[in-house]
Amino acid sequence: MGIRKISCVGDITQSSQDRNDIRASCDIEPSIVRLNINEPTKNTPAVLLSSITDDRSEPIRVAITKQTTSKPGTWTNWAKNQTCHPSKTMQPRTLQCIVELVKNAKAEKNKIRCVAGGYTWSSSSVVQEDDVLVFVDKMTKIFSPVYVKGQGWTVELETGVTVKALDDYLRKHDPPLAMPTNTVLDSACFGGILALGSHGAATHSRTLSDLACEVKIVDANGTLNTFTREKNPVEFSAAACNLGLLGIIYTYTLRIEPMFNVVMIDTYPLLTGYLGCPKQGGARLKEMVLQNDQTQLFYWPFNSHLRSKRVRTTGGHAQDEIWIKQWRRTDQLDSGTAVWKLRRKVRQFFATSLGNNLLRIMACKPKTVPWISCLISKGLKRVAEKVLPVPDAIHFMGNLKNAIVIGLELVFKIDEDFEKPCQAMKFIVNKIHEYAGRGEYPVSMTVDMRFIKASNQIMSYVYDSDPDVVFCTIEILSAVNTKGFAEFSAMIAQHFMSEYQARPHWAKHWEHIPGIIPYLREQSRPQLDQFESIRQKYDPQGMFMNKTFAGLLGH
Repeated sequence: MGIRKISCVGDITQSSQDRNDIRASCDIEPSIVRLNINEPTKNTPAVLLSSITDDRSEPIRVAITKQTTSKPGTWTNWAKNQTCHPSKTMQPRTLQCIVELVKNAKAEKNKIRCVAGGYTWSSSSVVQEDDVLVFVDKMTKIFSPVYVKGQGWTVELETGVTVKALDDYLRKHDPPLAMPTNTVLDSACFGGILALGSHGAATHSRTLSDLACEVKIVDANGTLNTFTREKNPVEFSAAACNLGLLGIIYTYTLRIEPMFNVVMIDTYPLLTGYLGCPKQGGARLKEMVLQNDQTQLFYWPFNSHLRSKRVRTTGGHAQDEIWIKQWRRTDQLDSGTAVWKLRRKVRQFFATSLGNNLLRIMACKPKTVPWISCLISKGLKRVAEKVLPVPDAIHFMGNLKNAIVIGLELVFKIDEDFEKPCQAMKFIVNKIHEYAGRGEYPVSMTVDMRFIKASNQIMSYVYDSDPDVVFCTIEILSAVNTKGFAEFSAMIAQHFMSEYQARPHWAKHWEHIPGIIPYLREQSRPQLDQFESIRQKYDPQGMFMNKTFAGLLGH
């Protein structure tokens, strides 16, 4: 299918008297794509692209709107903990659109940040009021997978492709293909997932950004740059996990595999079996993690609250259980029947839909946390062993976008005996129950633990020069607006920073931690300085910089 060039012309009018929408006039005009966050006001002026290409069979008419200074548009992320008021919002559909909007922003001296699904809890997409917010969620093209003998399969995709869309596309391919690791949340877009170095539970596959073998980025001059390890390994390591600081990412090319099945095992041993004695618990944990492809542990606070009156009156967690999920590759056939999978989807839909209402109740009435947390954990409990295709096993909890939460995730290197993860989890659990003894409930969801090998990408939060180093990731989740969560999570973070030299996950809630920027600069100065030298090459004026990352890079 050939690329069609559409010439757009129009009048950029700033008059507040204009009561009509101003749209670009194009060669042919079947459809209109609105690119502002809210519905345009009657006096909304237009910002036009002079040359737009589109590879679809249908031509488009494009209206890119600019909010007036008196009524700026408002963007809020999924969890509603980040908000900004950009002067312009763009929603490109093609590479040429990206190039043109970057050139326009440069001419107008605007800064740019990008956003897709808005699932990030940090301020990575936040812009100032005179800057541009670019929505990449319409950049959804998946190119045909490529097989190279001796190297395997790869697939190139634009940054607005969701996890579910890629899973479905690869599943229908002949032969069926799959990502070896992924996030549980399947509604997020790969642009944010990869740029911020997100991860799944697969230990040996590392982060999702480590699956990248090529990245294409439009820099501050509007030039498309292709980064590969073969061309320049240092620049590639910066581009693969770039935090959106090198430009607007056009595509990633990822390594994928032929579809495979895994045995998914769910067990619920007593928490004390792992935390009662960190030495013994560490030995159990080490054996389990090293023999599995993927391992994840969940602690639901107060999950034994309904079990006995003694637990309710004296507190403590002696009878609490820990949910352990294990995934192992297998040649066995899929044992999940169509009926079983349908029931799981229905159960998950109602669980997450109901769960969001329960989360709001816990945020408003903290004393309900032990009861509701216990009920949710019991409702989700399923002791099981199933053989499933890897995407079905990874996305074991569907419709997570309906359960709006906020969380802090910290990562640290594991010791040889795996005692540190047990000690770290024990510290959090003890603090949760210590606070509960005072009538405070800052954690209303789970504390979960995963294990991933080090990344060689210089801006990755699990960066290490030794590829065999294993990191433990611990995430604390709570309902949005839970009283005391920010203070509690900051306290946990400072303890982990002191005891384990922990780092935060870039996409999670971390900027509230006291002293975090100086701490990270001291801990990771060589990598930060190396990345900054590369960043200045592609964005010398800081077009793609924002406040948080400016401090991190020493601006």
